[in-house]
Amino acid sequence: MALASSIAAAPAVAPAAPPLDIDLSAATRLLVISPHPDDGTLGGGGLMQRVRRLGGAVRVVQITSGDAFSAGLMAEAHITRPTPSDYRRYGALRERESAAALGALGVARSNVITLGFPDDGLCELAPERHTITAAAYKSPYTNRESPPRSERILSGIAYRGEDLGRELQRILVDFRPTLVLIPHPRDEHPDHCTTHLWMHEALAAVAAGRSPITPVVLHYLVHYPNWPTAAAGGGAPLAPPASLVTANSQWRSFSLTDREREAKARALVTYKSQMLAIGPFLRSFDRANELFMETEPEGHAACWCRGEDVAAPQRSAARRTATSKQ
Repeated sequence: MALASSIAAAPAVAPAAPPLDIDLSAATRLLVISPHPDDGTLGGGGLMQRVRRLGGAVRVVQITSGDAFSAGLMAEAHITRPTPSDYRRYGALRERESAAALGALGVARSNVITLGFPDDGLCELAPERHTITAAAYKSPYTNRESPPRSERILSGIAYRGEDLGRELQRILVDFRPTLVLIPHPRDEHPDHCTTHLWMHEALAAVAAGRSPITPVVLHYLVHYPNWPTAAAGGGAPLAPPASLVTANSQWRSFSLTDREREAKARALVTYKSQMLAIGPFLRSFDRANELFMETEPEGHAACWCRGEDVAAPQRSAARRTATSKQ
């Protein structure tokens, strides 16, 4: 979330996107994948409410606890040299805040799964970098090499990329979603684009299984240079960054009712520790609409990890080929 510390006054944005045309009903099973505790609410808080209001099921998966956001921790705890125990306590705080925020959106705590993987370390576990036999990554913030025991879905899980992939596959198989909301591949936070890579690996695996799972996939954007701006007058429609709009891009706008927008605004301020550090950024997602991309963008979407692109071009090409055959 440190990438969101400033908001430009007037970025280049495209015209408003056409409306999202998707059937939502009591049969909808929405799975929201959130790299950090607040991302799912920022990108899809209104969509979650709509599905719940129609009687559908919503499950939110938080890949990390957001425990490595030093600026937020220091603002919340008024300390300048956090220790591993401070980071762990902060992660637990963010989980509690998220449970309250999602509750305001109609998502019960029993439908929130936190996997406890390393905040600001997911890109070290990208598909091209690690296998299940690799040594576990150690978070320099919490000193953990595995998720807390209470947050492990499978036994023997550690901070290895393939372990994250296996847990995501298990969640897909258990929940069998009809609709999945995941980070946009060109989101410039490495935790977000890495989450995108692993979700596509997991979706491809369950689509090829004995009982195929082929949900509709929508992408949401949180971190991108000079985007979004603070809403002029509050609630101004959100439009995509102009640099991410091409002739074939399929950005779609999901309009919120007044009631949905008000509930989302209440949920956002429930992330109290984040409001202390990046309040204007969170409030910039208080809009009359939410924005989703329906398809994978064309071309290679880089995912930068400490100066290295961990989204291999050949892997991206393979995903596009597989998608085109479906």
